[in-house]
Amino acid sequence: MNNWISLLPPLLAILLAISTRKAYIAIFSGIILGSLILATSFISGLKGVIEALSLTLQSTSTIHSLIFILMIGAVINLLQRSAAIDHALQIISTQRALIKNRSHAQLLAFIAGFLMCLEGIGSMMIVGVVGRPLFKQFDISSQKLAYIANSTGAPLAWLLPISSAGLFLVGLIQTQIDQGVIDGVSLDYVVQAMPYQFYTLLVLLSVPLLAVFQHDFKLAQQGGSAEQRALPQSAPIVPLWVGMSPFYLLIMTIVIVVALGGDISKAIYCSGYVALIGSAILFHVNDVPYKQSVSWMVSGAIRILPAVLILTLAFTFSHVIGQLGTGQFLAELLTANLAVSLLPCLIFLIGMMISFATGSSGATVSILTPIAIPIAVQMGFPVPVVIGAVLSGAVFGDQSSPISDSVIVAASAAQCSPESHFRSQLPIVASVALVAFGGYLGVGLWL
Repeated sequence: MNNWISLLPPLLAILLAISTRKAYIAIFSGIILGSLILATSFISGLKGVIEALSLTLQSTSTIHSLIFILMIGAVINLLQRSAAIDHALQIISTQRALIKNRSHAQLLAFIAGFLMCLEGIGSMMIVGVVGRPLFKQFDISSQKLAYIANSTGAPLAWLLPISSAGLFLVGLIQTQIDQGVIDGVSLDYVVQAMPYQFYTLLVLLSVPLLAVFQHDFKLAQQGGSAEQRALPQSAPIVPLWVGMSPFYLLIMTIVIVVALGGDISKAIYCSGYVALIGSAILFHVNDVPYKQSVSWMVSGAIRILPAVLILTLAFTFSHVIGQLGTGQFLAELLTANLAVSLLPCLIFLIGMMISFATGSSGATVSILTPIAIPIAVQMGFPVPVVIGAVLSGAVFGDQSSPISDSVIVAASAAQCSPESHFRSQLPIVASVALVAFGGYLGVGLWL
């Protein structure tokens, strides 16, 4: 379609997400409107909604992602039911006296996000499971925890070339090399683009900075209370190393499979099965019946099911607006009559608009990469700078759009509503984006 009408479904979804605070209604409404626009009649449009949902559920990669999220929910519940996280935090904060204040609690949650840095969703969930008891202890808002999860998992996913998102980018750049647009090694371009991911780097840096400066979204409403509460005194039902087995089996499987030359996406997917089966065996050896372990796994998966349902709608919506050509229309609209010095900041702006409208960094990178790289080559502008601008714009919307899967997962990890997470973090991410925009403007004028 590739015209202004293609903007209507994402605009409707965003407006409804903000006004109704109901992510289900907002995204599903966008799917319906998009399907009606694509259809020749009202009836065929309604059929298109069913077909779009069906296509989502027929995608192997999408199903793997959804199953992995359910498995992460099961893993987290095992860690909680075994009291492994509580026990470990007791050791760190009480016996070792390492967590003494709000800043320490936030920094530990931030560091925890790096433990699953190869996969954004896993990183956000780990931040949640580590941060929740500490944030309750130090009376820090769940919205702040959601911000830490989102500002760690989403940026890391695109910043690291060895992550699943990073390898996806390598493939897109390799296509440009195969087509003769650029030459060289695709991985080198990803590495060289890292310093130019201004927004990505700045928003990642914002987490420890805000922690040091004792920032909290609801501190004023809470009267500024910094009263320290005791951590829950849950008695571990198994030794600590056994209770933590779901986590380290998850990480070890990913590392081993990738080290042996396996595909990282498959490694991440398989790691969930290894973690759950392996931990169930270890729990059984330590007198926890299989039936009990399975029950904990199922309840953990059920607990995260609402987020999975919203993500299914988000994936479907991304497919619908892809058919509408929303991203291509925005890109073509804003790149006409472009000055060379403005290329990085304009590419960043386009990426922000596409990712905010679609709620998908993957869709944004897929749309902009084959557009931005040829433009950079034709204008004689350094390709790594443009790639960095594409990724930064993509991360902005993925992290801040009310219909983004990252917003939904981060809110779920912190146990707050996606709407409150969106509203509370928007002033910060907008400020970071403004600084990044200035950086790209400066780079364009300098190079």
